[in-house]
Amino acid sequence: MYPFKKRSVLASCITALMLAGCGGGGSGSSASESSRITSPNINGKPSLERVSAYQTSQHSSDVVECSKAFLNDESCDLAVIQPIGINDQDVTIDQIKQRLVVSDSWMAESFIAALEEINDQDLLNLFKPLNSVVISYDVRPSFYTTSTASMYIDPRYVWRNKAEWDSIHKQEDYRSSFQTEFQVDNAQRYVVQGTNEYVTYSNSYRAEYNEARTTAQIAPGLFRLLAHELAHANDFLPALDLAQVPDAGSINDYIRPLVKLNADLQAYSPIESEILKEAAQIAFQGKDMTDAVRDMTGVEAGAAFEPDKAAEFYSYSHPAEDVAMLFEAYMMYKKYNALSDVAFLAIPQHANPSCNDWKIQWGQRSRLSDAGVKERAVFVAGRILGKEDDAVLGELNGLPLAPSALNYGDGWCESQQVISHASRGAWIEPSSSEEEENLRYLEDFEL
Repeated sequence: MYPFKKRSVLASCITALMLAGCGGGGSGSSASESSRITSPNINGKPSLERVSAYQTSQHSSDVVECSKAFLNDESCDLAVIQPIGINDQDVTIDQIKQRLVVSDSWMAESFIAALEEINDQDLLNLFKPLNSVVISYDVRPSFYTTSTASMYIDPRYVWRNKAEWDSIHKQEDYRSSFQTEFQVDNAQRYVVQGTNEYVTYSNSYRAEYNEARTTAQIAPGLFRLLAHELAHANDFLPALDLAQVPDAGSINDYIRPLVKLNADLQAYSPIESEILKEAAQIAFQGKDMTDAVRDMTGVEAGAAFEPDKAAEFYSYSHPAEDVAMLFEAYMMYKKYNALSDVAFLAIPQHANPSCNDWKIQWGQRSRLSDAGVKERAVFVAGRILGKEDDAVLGELNGLPLAPSALNYGDGWCESQQVISHASRGAWIEPSSSEEEENLRYLEDFEL
């Protein structure tokens, strides 16, 4: 698949792009400065000190070395390792195993079992632009980087029992402190069309109600993550350019000048809200707070968001995240009949709030049903998957005709089952589940 030669690593620190993921497990305040000093993960950059190849072969050391190149601001040599899908054939799970790098063997075992459970060739083919897939105890959040053309997965997505959970480094997402001055929170969840139940299971271990997970329970959340991160991989190294990868130079130098899908999307149908772009730069990139964003309410955020054709608030953080959120929403509906709830919420002003203390100031169910959002999702999905637009549209035929409004003033958990009279013409009583005690909802507020 790639030649076995002495590897030359090329510096590319200035132009490499790292795109952090938008989810994880657990919530709370960021780590203190003292803990950062001794942490194996500094500002989202893992040490990868314990990783090794899942399968040993004559090429496995090249895969590991490539996966760690970005730690030294270097890239991977195309004379030594090339992306999985360079031959343009359907990707197999066996091929992915050969590029899998992990800190603990259970991570690979659970990941492979979940891929087998998902059983989706469209998803497997999205691995084509990758050099390696890394799952390590110290990865948080998940991310993709052009310097290695590799994907790095937070192991919270694949743990199955307490022993596995205990082997994961516990640290909050480094971005969790960026929103401390906001008066509005944003939330997203996927619910099953028709039942409104969660599609994904919690990524956080809790002895009371989430002490073990089956592969079937892991699969939907992992699928969501993979759809998102692999959208980045295919955005930055599209199929036509993958077919022309040279056999010399660095992967980052090859990717850098390519015309990206996210640029095509912005030219075709850009999102336009300047206040939401400004807010997203603060919330997700750590830019300095401004008075306009500090004073923004959920009503104002929703008024800017609703007509703007973005799938989620995170879409405003970078054009590549705009692509990834659209593709994620499409893939989740295609695979699981999952509808995306998005909302801007008033942040509780008292200690120890419960789920319904987060009050909706604006929200929608089935954001993908918005005509502008759907059109942009079809544009993205067709180009990533190599499908005609009509074929992609056909896969979305079962969507509601339009998004449904979530009731202003309802609590976040209450809104999971209660839909606006105006948009549905019917009232669905809240379930009697123990949602208030089950802290699963906290993951809906994560990045």
